[in-house]
Amino acid sequence: MTQDRLYSRQTGMTRWLMLVILILAGFIGAGGWLGWQEYQRLQADKADVVGQVETLKAAMAAQRSDVQGALAAFEKKQAELAAQRIKDRALLTDMKTGGQKLWLINEARALASLASQRLLLTQDAMAARRLLEAADNVLARLDDPSVLPARQALALDMDKLSRADKVDVQGMVLQLGALRQTVAELAVPVEEAPPERDTPEVSQPWWQDVLDRMPVSVRHHEGRVPLPLSAGQASLVRLTLDGSLQQAQLALMQGRGEAYQQALDNAEMTLKEWFRSDDPRAAHMLEVIGEMGGRQVAYVLPEIGAGLAAIEALKRKEGDA
Repeated sequence: MTQDRLYSRQTGMTRWLMLVILILAGFIGAGGWLGWQEYQRLQADKADVVGQVETLKAAMAAQRSDVQGALAAFEKKQAELAAQRIKDRALLTDMKTGGQKLWLINEARALASLASQRLLLTQDAMAARRLLEAADNVLARLDDPSVLPARQALALDMDKLSRADKVDVQGMVLQLGALRQTVAELAVPVEEAPPERDTPEVSQPWWQDVLDRMPVSVRHHEGRVPLPLSAGQASLVRLTLDGSLQQAQLALMQGRGEAYQQALDNAEMTLKEWFRSDDPRAAHMLEVIGEMGGRQVAYVLPEIGAGLAAIEALKRKEGDA
């Protein structure tokens, strides 16, 4: 009996022990599962932090590269500015020690070359002489004995131009240009609009009505003028006159006396034939053309070029120095 109770008591204790063990195992399992979940969360947070760190490192590297690039560009710009300052100082030194002399020689050479071209193209000896005089004034600014041969050569060319025949080609060209500007103002006999016809009376004969409807009109003009012109014909006449004056300008600049006189004759003939003789502007143009027709146009041009050659020799000498 006592053994049965003892066995029963031991069995009960065993069951309680097993129950406690199961409860403890349950708690341990639940704790392990929660721990695993926490571990997984920590691993995810760690990966996220690692990603953020890598992104930050990449941004810092890009920013460092941009800073280095900007610094390199700034250093390059500084080097360029320093080189430009050195070049400017060298140029300033050159200007002080002789560069200004070469610059003035080039200016004088350009003026002498322009004088030769002006004489060849426009036959204007006076304009060519003024250009040579300007070149001589430029050389005079140097106050250097080495430019005296060039100035002497320029003086020789200017003397040749001074002894040439005095023909104011430029003034004559300008005078013809002034005449061309007044061509559009000259009076040309143009067609007039047909007068309005009155309504015939009922009592007039039938043949009178027919005569009134016929396209016939009588026009009266004062002075000896051609038939009335249409607007297009009047424009053509003015264009013909302007073309003759323009041909006279061109022949004048080229020194072709016969062509110049022929162009003036054509302009005079056009004026007398197509423009109203009672127009004071047309009469004034005829008077001016008559005066210009007797002037000398063609003449022998002097040969110049000694001054230009001497200036070029001076430039070569300065360049070698």
